[in-house]
Amino acid sequence: MITSHALHIRNTLLSLGILLFFTLIPLFSTQTSTITAIQTSVATLNTAQKAPDMLIFFSPQYANDTELHATLTTYMTSVHNDIQWNTTLITITPENNTYQTIDSIIEENYKQHPLKACIMVGEDLDTPPSGGHDTIQRPSTVPWYTIGGETRYERTNQTIIAKPYLMDVCIALLYPPSTLPYETKKTQLIDAFTKFTQRYHPYSDEITVLESSEFTSVSKQLYQHLETYGDLTYLTDPTDTDLQATLQNSSSLYLVHGHSNPSGTRLNANHNLWFSAETVDTVNAPLFAADGCYVNGWWSDQPKTTTLNPSNDQLWYGSKIFTNPTVNVMILGLLSQTGYPYPVSFIENAMPSLLHGATLADSMIGHTYIGDNVIIYGDPTFHFTIQ
Repeated sequence: MITSHALHIRNTLLSLGILLFFTLIPLFSTQTSTITAIQTSVATLNTAQKAPDMLIFFSPQYANDTELHATLTTYMTSVHNDIQWNTTLITITPENNTYQTIDSIIEENYKQHPLKACIMVGEDLDTPPSGGHDTIQRPSTVPWYTIGGETRYERTNQTIIAKPYLMDVCIALLYPPSTLPYETKKTQLIDAFTKFTQRYHPYSDEITVLESSEFTSVSKQLYQHLETYGDLTYLTDPTDTDLQATLQNSSSLYLVHGHSNPSGTRLNANHNLWFSAETVDTVNAPLFAADGCYVNGWWSDQPKTTTLNPSNDQLWYGSKIFTNPTVNVMILGLLSQTGYPYPVSFIENAMPSLLHGATLADSMIGHTYIGDNVIIYGDPTFHFTIQ
């Protein structure tokens, strides 16, 4: 269902005599297919004439950076060679930088060929807010991961309402810290996509889970079930010595669970072990997950309002996708949530197929999640190589 906002965009373009293709033909080789939404909204067609499996949205800040575009072309080629996905790059203009416009593009593409994933590049992309607290800001991807327009989700004047929604498209964010200089943010994005270009991630069977005993009555069974998929190191109320020992070893999955905020997680019920987001830089794993309140947000200088405020210079989990050399994707949120008559947690819904070699996107779509309890930072095309 196309929203009135999307219809307005379409009618405006048609009045200019432009045939609107929001489903744009993708690019996976050496071209750069950019869509200046909604100024022209027509893609350069490549010779493959294939519909995209993934869209990459560039925020206005990075839209004309040729070096960044070249890096993305290399990444898109590597994805196609690996999993045969076709990808289209879309650039958003300042005049049309609204999350509703982005949603309209996703919706129109999905009608022609079901998308699997979108990557949102740039912290200045207009992003709807989810439930935050005081100066903690949390992004919402619900309007983008649901197909059907505004009929598929509910919101107040301040936030998207957290309730069960079926995920149609996997959305991943790459939002550098807002306070950094442009060249630093650009370098971070280039380095991240260069890291994602390396497609070989053998599944080692090593899984590490550190959890506060404050939550084991709910989640312990879920996490201990992961031993079905590999060699599980599961520690409750770990000591600092335990933590340092886990950091000396490599894992396929490294997960922490406890009371949290954007800067870290308390792993011990006695309050004497804080896992700082800074510690993510020393984790040797391609997949990192943090299970807890507010782990998928950031700190802002302004209190929660009707819009999503930019990050300040305080430490936050999602920014570590740019600084850890091995982590390709970060899964952040309430990952072990239960309490419904059907599975709504990432651990139950997505982890089994992910640990069997499916892409992150394929593992997540088609399952139900509670609002924005799962936010992805990094590469939605990530998958393990099963040997």
